[in-house]
Amino acid sequence: MKLVLKEKVFTLKERFNVTNEEEQTLYTIEGKLLSWGHQLDIADASGAHVAHVRQKVLALLPRYFITCEGMEEMELKGHLNIVHPHYTLETPDGDWEVRGDFLQHEYTIKKGEEEIAAVTRKWFSFGDSYTLDVAEDKNVVPALCVMVALDCILEDGAYAAAGGAAAAGAYTARQNAQNAPSGETKGE
Repeated sequence: MKLVLKEKVFTLKERFNVTNEEEQTLYTIEGKLLSWGHQLDIADASGAHVAHVRQKVLALLPRYFITCEGMEEMELKGHLNIVHPHYTLETPDGDWEVRGDFLQHEYTIKKGEEEIAAVTRKWFSFGDSYTLDVAEDKNVVPALCVMVALDCILEDGAYAAAGGAAAAGAYTARQNAQNAPSGETKGE
């Protein structure tokens, strides 16, 4: 089953529409407006709640708890890997390995050698947009939850990078001002 996820832009909270290839809405994803960390609810086309994704905030590496209707709670854990993103989803039926490419646009989700799903992040789109190709229908909702957690991780990484770049720029400007000869003024 192939799903297309498109983030709604110009909203105060995280929102995604999940459609099939014919653009029929299958799921909606909505984040909490004011929450400590990411918390997202997933509902099917009829509006029935099917899953909840919750971030563990005080963790060194990314950690998310995933609760799907009719299943035990699962945990997505990040691993320290500089070159390729790597996560493990601990499920009651065995662990899923989630591995990404260097540019964090292609991910595969596998259980052993069996491919569960593939995630592709679109390069140029207004708002985040993904394609999720799931091998078996029974894995659609858990794979969708993993994809949503990956989007949150990527979003947090982008904010951290932007904050780090801003802090580095401010530090460099302050150092340049302090090291300037006394006869020069700022901006020269």
